[in-house]
Amino acid sequence: MIFLKKKKIFFSSALSISLLGAVVVPSVICASSDASDSANTSSIATKNAGKSTTGDQVITPRKSRDVIDDIFDKKDPVSRFVLDPGYGHLKFFAKNRGGSTITFSLVHTDSGKQYIVKTIGAHKKLLWESVNSFSQGLRSGNYEIQWRAGGDIVHVTAWGVSGTDSAKVTSQRGIGVIDVRISGGATVATSFDIPKGHGHVKLSIKNYSDHPVKVSLTHDGSNKEYISALPIAPHDTVIWRSTDEGYSSGMRSGHYILQWRGADYKVDGHVWGVVGTQPADVQ
Repeated sequence: MIFLKKKKIFFSSALSISLLGAVVVPSVICASSDASDSANTSSIATKNAGKSTTGDQVITPRKSRDVIDDIFDKKDPVSRFVLDPGYGHLKFFAKNRGGSTITFSLVHTDSGKQYIVKTIGAHKKLLWESVNSFSQGLRSGNYEIQWRAGGDIVHVTAWGVSGTDSAKVTSQRGIGVIDVRISGGATVATSFDIPKGHGHVKLSIKNYSDHPVKVSLTHDGSNKEYISALPIAPHDTVIWRSTDEGYSSGMRSGHYILQWRGADYKVDGHVWGVVGTQPADVQ
């Protein structure tokens, strides 16, 4: 028997993102690295970047920092973020949720340097790691990612993490993969992706309607059902964690379908979820 922990919560703003695998459309332009783009502009800056002291004690900072967490459904949006000194290695993921090819550019706005221009095909995904093109990292400062879809609406989910070295570019908290309002007929489905290595999952599922619903979660590639007709009472919220349900090693990566069934009544709800590399990321 599955025991679920229920509690009421209020939803604030969206987290983002989904994720990994699929075909990557090749780069259109990829600028070359130069000496000034080092992740560690000097040995002193690297050694002391982000450190603080309390008396004689040196407090070492985290080795990676989340810098991008965006969802866009509009024309010509822009993502903005900052790379702190010593955190010049960037891992960046984007999913094109629309039917038009997306082109995006990564620009260091302080200098005007354009690092890359890439395309993502309709309903495709891209994972870009700076170490593959800029082994010493990107320069610190302000950045923009300009998204275009040939005049169409851009439907994109994106997240990014910066690190002190390429091996440390991993998220230190859960990555948002879904944050959507569910409404429509008596049966409604939505979806999200779990990237490789991020198999620990937390979902918060809210039923806004005056009638009970049942929710199921299925891995699209294998048809494995991780949640089977989970009942949610009217105006109730269920917090579902993969670790609580016996998936101590995490769930498999890939595409997932979350289906809501309201029997004879229309579905009206909300689902929010994050994934992580370890159970502590989704607590």
